[in-house]
Amino acid sequence: QTSGNDANANLKYPTLDANIETTYAARSTATNKNSLYDSYIRAIRWASDRIGDDGVIGYVTNGGWIDSNTADGLRQTLAEEFAAIHVYNLRGNQRTAGELSRREGGKIFGSGSRNTVAVVLLVKKPGHAGPATIHYRDIGDYLTREEKLHILETSALTGDGWREITPNEHGDWLAQRDETFSSYRVIGTGKGGTGAGVFALYSGGVKTNRDAWVYNYSAAELRRNVERMVAFYNSQVRDFAAATSEIAERERLKIVDDFIDLDPAKISWNRADKTQLARGRTYTIAQDGYRTGAYRPFCKQHVYFDAQLNDMVYQQPRFFPTPEHTNSGIAIIAPRPGTDFAVLATGALPDLSFFTYVAQFFPRWTYERNDADDLLSRLSDGETGYQRLDNITDTALTEYRTAYGPNVTKDDIFYYVYGLLHSPDYRERYAADLTKTLPRIPLVATVEDFHAFRDAGRELATLHIGYEAVEPYPLQETAPMGLDEWELYRVTKMRYAGKGWNGPWSATRSRPTSRRASSMTPTTGPARSTTPATSSTSSRGW
Repeated sequence: QTSGNDANANLKYPTLDANIETTYAARSTATNKNSLYDSYIRAIRWASDRIGDDGVIGYVTNGGWIDSNTADGLRQTLAEEFAAIHVYNLRGNQRTAGELSRREGGKIFGSGSRNTVAVVLLVKKPGHAGPATIHYRDIGDYLTREEKLHILETSALTGDGWREITPNEHGDWLAQRDETFSSYRVIGTGKGGTGAGVFALYSGGVKTNRDAWVYNYSAAELRRNVERMVAFYNSQVRDFAAATSEIAERERLKIVDDFIDLDPAKISWNRADKTQLARGRTYTIAQDGYRTGAYRPFCKQHVYFDAQLNDMVYQQPRFFPTPEHTNSGIAIIAPRPGTDFAVLATGALPDLSFFTYVAQFFPRWTYERNDADDLLSRLSDGETGYQRLDNITDTALTEYRTAYGPNVTKDDIFYYVYGLLHSPDYRERYAADLTKTLPRIPLVATVEDFHAFRDAGRELATLHIGYEAVEPYPLQETAPMGLDEWELYRVTKMRYAGKGWNGPWSATRSRPTSRRASSMTPTTGPARSTTPATSSTSSRGW
């Protein structure tokens, strides 16, 4: 099922999934291993078990497992179980954007696939010992579907284009990580950490699982949506309780899907809602739940932030406990092959899919509820009941003061990290590592370099967090010969644009000659993920 409104639970395969758990999942370093149970990987595990010690498996498959972080255990297991592996990467991953999408080329199955497609042959031989010989071929950049199919038609398992891969100890086949990267300090410790990172805590952004209901550009419309959904849910609780008053709670949960109204125009159901409904628990609206959220880069929306109506809030209540508590932090795209590294500072409550893909948020501050009774403690945070704590660790402060002098502050460290993460040299050198793990932060060689990154980071953070108040660049309007300035914007004919336009109508008009003119083009749909401007500061010296 694609949502809780489908009432179409996915099938379970206990024996097959148990085999995946003890092989691919057991060796995976990922925290969330759900993707190891998709149909393609289940098929590989099923066939591997079925052929025993002797045989060949041939599949055309989703090729995401070739370099995904979660599939490191899968790759290690395949290299151990088989004698020879051939992987022909046909590319075509259109879940990318920009130049990366163009390099991926045409989709092998046309509109039937947006993912990487690969042909894989797995060979078992009786008595084989040792790791598999892995042969890999990439079909190439910028090829159309027809060009790919022609190359494939004339290809063999040997010859030009094939190369032998030697995996590293991490199970990397393609983009293998730089071993020096692991010697640097981790950027964040995370929940329950010991202070080894630069930041003490970090967290994924808010995961609502019902964005259409709890996000809106209009504050008034958001309130209407939330009130309407909560009222409907509570009515379902009352009706269900009345209809099942004689049934035990454990049995009531089994019949929730048969009772509730699954109309998505009335509510977006999730598993937690159904459990709470079976227990007879109604929802209330928290008036301090209405916040400003950073939905996408440079795209704020009003959001209802509350554990009842959001699927997961993670650690965000510790960063933004009330509307009155301000904070800022660094949103970093979660490690993911096939996407460019992205980082952006924001002062609003971040969404989990801030970069369209998952983002982790590293706040400058955290807040802790102050339960002390004395007046001094209550006044420490303006009588709000919370105490503000520095999220840069003392361990990091000691290290940076040792390297760059006793006057280094935690603000300096925060801005240094932000400047460094925008360094083109850093991003290029550790590109493979940044698709597999969160950033690690090296120390630059000199005090002057540290100050340069710190200053660049402070300037970038000021621009990125306060972008709505930034003074626009001055523009000089230049009209073509024979036209006055207003002729640039005069609509002379309306026509239907057809394919390739992002709005329903197009206007025939003079070509814009400035950013002001260009900004008049209408756009629709969700905000796009953007990569922030990068600092030109050198990354020499680590």
